[in-house]
Amino acid sequence: MFQNTDQEFHICMDLVCFKPEEVKITSNNKQICVSAKHEKKQGKHGYVSRQMTRMFSLPLDVDPKAVTSTMNNNGVMLIRAGKKAVEAPKEVPFPVEYKGC
Repeated sequence: MFQNTDQEFHICMDLVCFKPEEVKITSNNKQICVSAKHEKKQGKHGYVSRQMTRMFSLPLDVDPKAVTSTMNNNGVMLIRAGKKAVEAPKEVPFPVEYKGC
C-alpha cells in the first residue's frame, strides 16, 4: 500500500518472509524498486525459496534523495520519501519600451 500526502510519499509493505539484510531498495529518481530474496531454506514440509520485486512510480514532487526505510520485527517495512522544496514564484520585472507617436 502506498500513500501520497502533502508532506510525504510512503509505502508500507509486509515482508514477514524476509530478513532486513535480504531486502534491497533502489531508486532511479522516477521509481522505487523493492526486491527481496532468500535462498533455499528448510521449512516444515521441505525446502522453500522466495523472491519478490515491486516497483512504485514516484510522484514528481518527491525528492528521490530523501528516501528512508524501516522494518519492524513483524516484517512490516515502511519506506518514506520527503517532498521537494518548492520555491515561491519570483516577481520578474519587464522593461517598458517607449515608442513615440
